[in-house]
Amino acid sequence: MKFASFTILISISLCVSICCPGEDDYVFNNTIIKNDTIIQIENNSTNFQEDDTIYISTMLENEQVSTNASTVYLTDFVSDSPDSFYYYYINLYKETAYGTYALIELNENTLEIIDGETFIDYQSLIVRCDLDSSVFRNKFGIKLLEPGTYYLSGSLNYNTEVAEIIQISTSYSGNQGITIYSKIMNSGDDGRYYFTVN
Repeated sequence: MKFASFTILISISLCVSICCPGEDDYVFNNTIIKNDTIIQIENNSTNFQEDDTIYISTMLENEQVSTNASTVYLTDFVSDSPDSFYYYYINLYKETAYGTYALIELNENTLEIIDGETFIDYQSLIVRCDLDSSVFRNKFGIKLLEPGTYYLSGSLNYNTEVAEIIQISTSYSGNQGITIYSKIMNSGDDGRYYFTVN
């Protein structure tokens, strides 16, 4: 009986060691890029009137430079599928009467899509950038319905806990990952792009 149990245990162990690769067999490489020239507010505008639209453009050039100073081609990190793209989340906040900022919940009626796809995921906007020649592009607008002080940004960067950074990722998942960190052009050190609606 002990011999049979021992034989079964050895067989299972042998099967597991052959069928299930160890952690050392899987290597995931992640390339990091920091580039604050990707996302821009049209005309760098900071003053708007009620019912104006603020336009956000994304131009993600295929050729980038990584944080370790090597040239990177973003098309190397996506599949040949026409459904390969880069995307990021962006948020709109408005100052409250208490001097704090609250995340604004947008709806489809406030968005004007010009290039690429932008849609709402809970309270954030997902901005999808599709390849056009050698640039991943997107352009959309948000209609500003109320006066006040606002800002656009990504999420708090928990690595630094200082800036609200936009993290751009790819739709493709393989063993060669890429992450692009960016702030909106002309935003402050905190990653926030402030503007006023009168």
